Amino acid sequence: MNYNITSKNKTNLNHIYNLNIALIIILAGFFGCAPLPPAQPGGQPPASQPTPELTISPAERDSIVKVRLSFGYECWKNGDYVSALEHYNVVRHYDIEHKKNIYRVWADCFVRQGALDSALFAYEEGIKLFPDDENLRLSLAIMYRNQGRFADAIVQQKEALRIKPDDARYLTDLEALYEAAEDWANAIATLETLVKLQPNDKDLRQRLIDLKRARQSPEEYLSELRKTVEQFPEDWSARFNYATVLLERKDSREAAIQFDIYTKNRPEDVEGWRRLAQALDNLAEWNGAIAALKKVVELQPKSAPDITAVSSNYLNLGQSGEARRWGARAIEAEAGYGPAYIVMADVYFKCADATAKDNPRYIDKLVFAIAYGLYEKAAASSEPQARSDGERGMRILIQSELVPSKEDKFMNSRTTRPTGKAYEWIDTNWPEVQYIDKYLNKLN
Repeated sequence: MNYNITSKNKTNLNHIYNLNIALIIILAGFFGCAPLPPAQPGGQPPASQPTPELTISPAERDSIVKVRLSFGYECWKNGDYVSALEHYNVVRHYDIEHKKNIYRVWADCFVRQGALDSALFAYEEGIKLFPDDENLRLSLAIMYRNQGRFADAIVQQKEALRIKPDDARYLTDLEALYEAAEDWANAIATLETLVKLQPNDKDLRQRLIDLKRARQSPEEYLSELRKTVEQFPEDWSARFNYATVLLERKDSREAAIQFDIYTKNRPEDVEGWRRLAQALDNLAEWNGAIAALKKVVELQPKSAPDITAVSSNYLNLGQSGEARRWGARAIEAEAGYGPAYIVMADVYFKCADATAKDNPRYIDKLVFAIAYGLYEKAAASSEPQARSDGERGMRILIQSELVPSKEDKFMNSRTTRPTGKAYEWIDTNWPEVQYIDKYLNKLN
């Protein structure tokens, strides 16, 4: 028998041998065992492998890749991430033309095993081979963000937007990354883009307003509020905020206009009335301020500060009787309320001062004594500012010799109550008027 092997026979034998090798590899896949390349210890990605020797045909490589992809996906789906990695490593080795995008699942296998550095490697390799896969970009952005690499995360998030422009979700995440990087200008610009995409989203616009308030000039912030009010005229929360900022910036006229609109539509909101009163008070429109404050008192009848504010505005109008009446009402609402004693003391002081001018008579000094008694009560109250104002008022009256002296009392021993047209509004039975007797007794 002739055992000589011809060149042609050698070629046929090589072909048969290669087919057998390919078959062995494919069959091995069915038993979950990959001959090339093994997963690295600790879940690390395999080192870059040399390009497989072209000893098998493209069709044979495609068969290996197809089988391994199928088994890799099944292992991944069933939570067998170690086996899945083995299969995907083989796919990565034989898919020399990079037709198959295994990188999302491959990286996820590493993530599931806690091998985050390996996952990062997988994502970074993935975007090089599949640059238009926005999910790889987004996943890589998340990994960079979690590592505090905000600039790198922003690059990847912007690439995702390049692939899918004007995606609101991607823009929202990009804005958050800009905030994390403290890049306020781009954060605001991104929110502005989102507002244009979703013009009816009030919460989104409020986020933009809040960010501009915190990070931009007052003028830019106010401009954004004004735009919101113009676009959403019945967004009463936005109008309230706009009016409040106007008030803070001392634009009391425009603030009063906005609060007037607000309170007409939200009449049960006590704070709207309060701020309207404050704006009108700044404009010295005392009657308007009183009307607004009375709305507050209707809603909160026991609010001593607001009742006292009504008293103060009547004092500004020179209506001593009404000012005193509201001051007394404040004390009824809150016993010992220091600011109310101050306003009531000021009522008597200003009335006596306007009457006496530069030459106080004994009658005027009796009215100043009433004021002294009220300042004294304020000085004993629990409110620090009222105590300070009360002590100052007492000092002024004593040092200016506006209250009766021993000589004054001796010369006018029969007169113990103020009289005259200027003091007709004073009821001698009021508790504070009785203080005159106490004061005069001190002079004995």
